[in-house]
Amino acid sequence: MAPDPQQRASQRPSTPAAKRPSTPGTNRPSATPVQRPTAPTTARSAAPVRPVTGAPATARTPGRDTDDFARLMQRNTVDVRQQNQAGRKKRNPVVGKIALGLAVVSAAVDASAFAVFMGGDTDFAFGICFVVVFLTLIAAVLGFVAAVGSFGRWYGAVGVVVAFFANPVILIVLLVIVAPELLTDMGGSATSSTGN
Repeated sequence: MAPDPQQRASQRPSTPAAKRPSTPGTNRPSATPVQRPTAPTTARSAAPVRPVTGAPATARTPGRDTDDFARLMQRNTVDVRQQNQAGRKKRNPVVGKIALGLAVVSAAVDASAFAVFMGGDTDFAFGICFVVVFLTLIAAVLGFVAAVGSFGRWYGAVGVVVAFFANPVILIVLLVIVAPELLTDMGGSATSSTGN
């Protein structure tokens, strides 16, 4: 089995070619293989590193040091800790909060439309419901974008649910399925109050 690249690097002699004993008759410099110098990590890592005044904070953080870079290049690997932290950057939840707020406002306006309808002004109530339908659609779309795009995921999900149940069309369909006699009573009271 072939040795691992790390093992091969550790098996190489660390002395330069000039110090190695050469066989007689081979004093030509082109006959000796050229080796790449390896970065001495122990000598540099033992020395204290002084931060430069006026340098940005990213230059002084561990993990961005040139010794760490040399160590990672020797091991033929990449340090993924900083990449994972950059990928987990928290996004602003303002879109989800807007969706939830718009859904709650839609539910409140829908409740007021229901109160206006019970008061007898059906035309105004239908106008309010028409506006609420579009408000709930906007809230549902914003909530969906927030939930999928991590812009306030839970706010967006709750906003979608509230917007769904605040939509007057959904409420009417639910009332037809659950309690159709309630709708017939509402229609009779609304027509009797407008006829007076």
